[in-house]
Amino acid sequence: MKKLTFLFLMCLASMGAMAKSVVFTLNDGTKVYYLLGGDTNPVLRFVDGKMVVDADAYELSQIKNFFISNEDDPNGIEEVLSKQNVQFRANTLVINSPKVKSVKVYTLGGVAVEADVTKLGDVISVNLNGLEKGAYIINVGKSSLKVMKK
Repeated sequence: MKKLTFLFLMCLASMGAMAKSVVFTLNDGTKVYYLLGGDTNPVLRFVDGKMVVDADAYELSQIKNFFISNEDDPNGIEEVLSKQNVQFRANTLVINSPKVKSVKVYTLGGVAVEADVTKLGDVISVNLNGLEKGAYIINVGKSSLKVMKK
Protein backbone atom coordinates (compact mmCIF):
# COMPACT_ATOMS: atom_id res chain seq x y z
CA MET A 1 0.00 0.00 0.00
CA LYS A 2 2.85 2.41 0.73
CA LYS A 3 4.16 1.90 -2.82
CA LEU A 4 0.72 2.68 -4.27
CA THR A 5 0.42 5.83 -2.15
CA PHE A 6 3.93 6.90 -3.18
CA LEU A 7 3.16 6.25 -6.86
CA PHE A 8 -0.05 8.27 -6.60
CA LEU A 9 1.77 11.18 -4.94
CA MET A 10 4.48 11.08 -7.62
CA CYS A 11 1.80 11.26 -10.33
CA LEU A 12 0.27 14.27 -8.59
CA ALA A 13 3.62 16.00 -8.35
CA SER A 14 4.48 15.34 -12.00
CA MET A 15 1.14 16.72 -13.22
CA GLY A 16 1.82 19.99 -11.40
CA ALA A 17 -0.24 22.93 -12.53
CA MET A 18 -1.96 20.99 -15.32
CA ALA A 19 -3.93 18.73 -12.96
CA LYS A 20 -7.33 20.03 -11.93
CA SER A 21 -8.85 16.99 -10.26
CA VAL A 22 -8.45 13.41 -9.10
CA VAL A 23 -11.20 11.23 -10.59
CA PHE A 24 -12.39 7.90 -9.15
CA THR A 25 -14.50 5.67 -11.37
CA LEU A 26 -16.59 3.34 -9.22
CA ASN A 27 -17.74 -0.09 -10.39
CA ASP A 28 -21.28 1.22 -11.02
CA GLY A 29 -19.88 3.82 -13.46
CA THR A 30 -20.19 6.79 -11.10
CA LYS A 31 -17.31 9.25 -11.36
CA VAL A 32 -16.27 11.10 -8.22
CA TYR A 33 -14.15 14.24 -8.63
CA TYR A 34 -11.83 15.82 -6.05
CA LEU A 35 -10.57 19.21 -7.17
CA LEU A 36 -6.84 20.01 -6.94
CA GLY A 37 -5.00 23.28 -6.62
CA GLY A 38 -7.35 25.16 -4.32
CA ASP A 39 -6.72 26.23 -0.75
CA THR A 40 -7.05 22.61 0.39
CA ASN A 41 -6.17 19.60 -1.73
CA PRO A 42 -7.67 16.17 -1.04
CA VAL A 43 -5.69 13.88 1.26
CA LEU A 44 -5.56 10.28 0.03
CA ARG A 45 -4.81 7.43 2.46
CA PHE A 46 -5.11 3.65 2.40
CA VAL A 47 -6.51 2.31 5.69
CA ASP A 48 -7.67 -1.27 6.43
CA GLY A 49 -8.38 -2.17 2.80
CA LYS A 50 -10.12 1.13 2.09
CA MET A 51 -9.09 4.17 0.10
CA VAL A 52 -9.92 7.22 2.20
CA VAL A 53 -10.14 10.65 0.56
CA ASP A 54 -10.68 13.35 3.15
CA ALA A 55 -13.81 12.13 4.99
CA ASP A 56 -15.02 9.81 2.19
CA ALA A 57 -14.07 6.12 2.33
CA TYR A 58 -14.28 3.64 -0.56
CA GLU A 59 -13.72 -0.10 -0.37
CA LEU A 60 -10.92 -0.88 -2.79
CA SER A 61 -13.24 -3.40 -4.44
CA GLN A 62 -15.68 -0.49 -5.22
CA ILE A 63 -13.09 1.39 -7.29
CA LYS A 64 -12.72 0.43 -10.93
CA ASN A 65 -9.90 2.95 -11.53
CA PHE A 66 -8.67 6.40 -10.61
CA PHE A 67 -6.70 8.98 -12.53
CA ILE A 68 -5.53 12.57 -12.59
CA SER A 69 -7.56 14.81 -14.91
CA ASN A 70 -6.85 18.23 -16.37
CA GLU A 71 -10.59 18.99 -16.31
CA ASP A 72 -12.86 20.07 -13.48
CA ASP A 73 -15.97 18.16 -12.49
CA PRO A 74 -18.28 18.45 -15.53
CA ASN A 75 -21.29 18.49 -13.19
CA GLY A 76 -19.85 21.21 -10.97
CA ILE A 77 -21.94 24.24 -10.13
CA GLU A 78 -20.79 27.30 -12.08
CA GLU A 79 -23.57 29.73 -11.27
CA VAL A 80 -26.67 29.56 -9.06
CA LEU A 81 -30.05 30.75 -10.30
CA SER A 82 -31.59 33.65 -8.39
CA LYS A 83 -34.68 32.94 -6.27
CA GLN A 84 -36.68 35.46 -8.32
CA ASN A 85 -36.44 33.20 -11.38
CA VAL A 86 -37.45 29.97 -9.61
CA GLN A 87 -40.81 28.84 -8.23
CA PHE A 88 -42.26 25.56 -6.98
CA ARG A 89 -45.75 24.48 -7.96
CA ALA A 90 -46.59 21.14 -6.30
CA ASN A 91 -43.75 18.81 -7.41
CA THR A 92 -42.85 20.96 -10.42
CA LEU A 93 -39.97 23.38 -10.51
CA VAL A 94 -40.71 26.39 -12.77
CA ILE A 95 -37.71 28.38 -13.97
CA ASN A 96 -37.86 31.63 -15.93
CA SER A 97 -34.53 31.73 -17.76
CA PRO A 98 -34.06 33.13 -21.28
CA LYS A 99 -31.68 31.60 -23.83
CA VAL A 100 -31.33 28.23 -22.06
CA LYS A 101 -30.46 25.37 -24.43
CA SER A 102 -30.31 22.40 -22.03
CA VAL A 103 -31.75 21.22 -18.72
CA LYS A 104 -30.31 18.14 -16.99
CA VAL A 105 -31.08 16.56 -13.63
CA TYR A 106 -28.41 14.78 -11.55
CA THR A 107 -28.30 12.99 -8.22
CA LEU A 108 -25.89 14.44 -5.67
CA GLY A 109 -23.51 11.65 -6.72
CA GLY A 110 -23.39 13.09 -10.24
CA VAL A 111 -25.52 10.43 -11.94
CA ALA A 112 -27.88 11.81 -14.62
CA VAL A 113 -31.54 10.92 -14.09
CA GLU A 114 -34.56 11.23 -16.37
CA ALA A 115 -37.04 13.95 -15.45
CA ASP A 116 -39.98 15.38 -17.37
CA VAL A 117 -38.65 18.72 -18.67
CA THR A 118 -40.88 21.08 -20.67
CA LYS A 119 -39.68 24.33 -22.24
CA LEU A 120 -42.13 26.96 -23.45
CA GLY A 121 -40.40 30.18 -24.48
CA ASP A 122 -38.34 31.41 -21.52
CA VAL A 123 -40.22 29.21 -19.02
CA ILE A 124 -38.86 25.77 -18.17
CA SER A 125 -40.85 23.27 -16.09
CA VAL A 126 -39.13 20.33 -14.42
CA ASN A 127 -41.64 17.79 -13.11
CA LEU A 128 -40.11 15.89 -10.17
CA ASN A 129 -43.02 13.41 -9.75
CA GLY A 130 -41.13 10.55 -11.45
CA LEU A 131 -38.07 10.90 -9.20
CA GLU A 132 -37.46 9.17 -5.89
CA LYS A 133 -37.33 11.18 -2.67
CA GLY A 134 -33.97 12.88 -2.22
CA ALA A 135 -31.75 15.78 -3.27
CA TYR A 136 -30.98 16.62 -6.88
CA ILE A 137 -28.90 19.12 -8.85
CA ILE A 138 -30.68 20.69 -11.80
CA ASN A 139 -28.37 22.19 -14.43
CA VAL A 140 -30.05 24.91 -16.44
CA GLY A 141 -27.58 26.05 -19.07
CA LYS A 142 -24.54 27.21 -17.10
CA SER A 143 -26.51 27.65 -13.88
CA SER A 144 -27.27 25.02 -11.27
CA LEU A 145 -29.85 24.62 -8.58
CA LYS A 146 -30.08 22.11 -5.73
CA VAL A 147 -33.58 20.83 -4.93
CA MET A 148 -35.02 18.37 -2.42
CA LYS A 149 -37.94 16.12 -3.34
CA LYS A 150 -39.89 15.01 -0.29
